[in-house]
Amino acid sequence: MKFGTQKGKSVIKDYIIITLGTLITALGLVLFMIPYNIIAGGVSGLAIILNNFFGWWVGAQMFIYNIILFLIGFWLLGLGFGIKSIYSAALLSFTTDFFQHALGLDNLIPSLIQTSGNSGMELTLLASIYGALIAGFGMGLVIWKGATTGGTDIIAMIINKYTFLTIGTGLMIADSLITASSILISPLLPMYGIIAIFITAKTIDGVIDGFESTRTVLVISEHYDKIKKEIYDVLDRGVTYLKGVGSYTNQEKNVIMVTVSRTEIGTLKRIIRDLDQKAFIIILPNSEAIGYGFKKIS
Repeated sequence: MKFGTQKGKSVIKDYIIITLGTLITALGLVLFMIPYNIIAGGVSGLAIILNNFFGWWVGAQMFIYNIILFLIGFWLLGLGFGIKSIYSAALLSFTTDFFQHALGLDNLIPSLIQTSGNSGMELTLLASIYGALIAGFGMGLVIWKGATTGGTDIIAMIINKYTFLTIGTGLMIADSLITASSILISPLLPMYGIIAIFITAKTIDGVIDGFESTRTVLVISEHYDKIKKEIYDVLDRGVTYLKGVGSYTNQEKNVIMVTVSRTEIGTLKRIIRDLDQKAFIIILPNSEAIGYGFKKIS
């Protein structure tokens, strides 16, 4: 690979963001999840449970479980797991143990709480919230760049293949069983785990939507040609004409359809306003936009 090319630079950028996201995820685990036994599903949740009983290192467990899951996934599903996902899963395992055992970061928050004299606070609830926010943000960065940190999503795919259940349902079942197992540590822990799962999922969605959020805009205007030209010149976005017929006038109209990022909506509105204040505009949220100017087909 020639790293001087645009493709090479893009790959390097992806790995930098994946590395950053993985490190942030590890911090969320070590600072909050592990010290307070927050079990939010996944192989990390299983590793925290067994660490609580046997003292097995969380990162080492995650590494072993992910190797097993990757092999089972390849055997049963024929999946060619991406190098990015393998890299992220291995890095998360290493950095989790490094932060916990080499740097001792799992004692940082408990020590600060004890020093401040606020030990009466509901620390487990705070840990489930802040741990989920930090880990969710890191995982969001990893997923945004087309990778995963490994885990129960492979189990969900296997359940989907051999049963009538969807991947989402399979994932919920796998994570729920792991979270429910935290009752062996304390009867209240599953409740905090559910809170963490919800916050993690919403944070991941927020990160991905924040970076990739797009809108499709439909514009009905007599000055469609001028608006199209300004969209080309100012936003550098492609435009598609849809054929429409006005029900009152029975006249054919060209309806402009253009997809833009969320941050470009304001500029697009100004373009339309300056050219035709009577234009009719519909702005639709997109689940995903793939193609030139947006995400590549993966």
